[in-house]
Amino acid sequence: MIRRLLRAIGRIAGLVTGAYLTYVAVRGSRLLVRPDVRPFVPDVDGGPATPADVGLEFEPVRFTTADGFTLSGWLIPAGRQTRTAVVVLHGFSGHRLPELASVVPWLAGRHHVLQFDFRGHGESDPGAVTVGSHERRDVAAAVAFLESRGLGPVALFGISMGAAIAIVSAPDLPVAAVVADAAFAELRHPIASQLRGAGYPLPALSSRAIVLAASLRTRARSADPIRAVGRIAPRALLLIAPKGDELINWRQSVKLFEAAGEPKELYVVDGAGHAEAHAVAPEPYRSRVLDFLERHLG
Repeated sequence: MIRRLLRAIGRIAGLVTGAYLTYVAVRGSRLLVRPDVRPFVPDVDGGPATPADVGLEFEPVRFTTADGFTLSGWLIPAGRQTRTAVVVLHGFSGHRLPELASVVPWLAGRHHVLQFDFRGHGESDPGAVTVGSHERRDVAAAVAFLESRGLGPVALFGISMGAAIAIVSAPDLPVAAVVADAAFAELRHPIASQLRGAGYPLPALSSRAIVLAASLRTRARSADPIRAVGRIAPRALLLIAPKGDELINWRQSVKLFEAAGEPKELYVVDGAGHAEAHAVAPEPYRSRVLDFLERHLG
């Protein structure tokens, strides 16, 4: 009698858990693949809307990916004589304006800078978001655009999702260096963090279900940086880890660092939250990045 009751309870619990995971996977994957992207306006009042607002010359540019998506961006000339260039990659559901305010002005003092919006973001063509699998084509198109202008060597500089995409893109591109700020090693990690913060049960299992469902929606396998980072070498890699990051734990950068080949560097920023390292330690951050680029781009 008791055994039958326990078996019945187990079956009910299994059905409830399965139904819950199905619901989370369907809803979560939809939000991941078709997120509510922020409008293409400055995140803060008075923030720059074009490079001219921070005193920079620029050229509006558009280029097309191998699979037919047209991407919008700006090419900002370097403040010195050089052919070196940096492609700046933004975060999930955002656009290129935050990096215009935070890192582009001092990057452009030394290097040409190409900013653009990923597919499904900002002023670029709408499209499904895969957090790496398809966005690699966006980065490839950006690098090819710079080559068509006679610029190089090229570095990739990404923050958050942009950092992860830089890592998965670099092994197959003619780039010299990668700067990855607040990158995740596995996509399920930030998803689990968000589920946990919102009070959802079974966040680790649910995050795996969401990633699987998103892959089925887009017919694209999740491009986890941990599987690509070992192939970046001999290109140089700088990983920046905000130690107070509650979305992507700083140990994700440590995990990537341990899996990467030489040359590689790890820069841990105490007290910095997600994508805030440049604001918490502006002078050391700028010096570390520019020194790294000087050594590996020239």
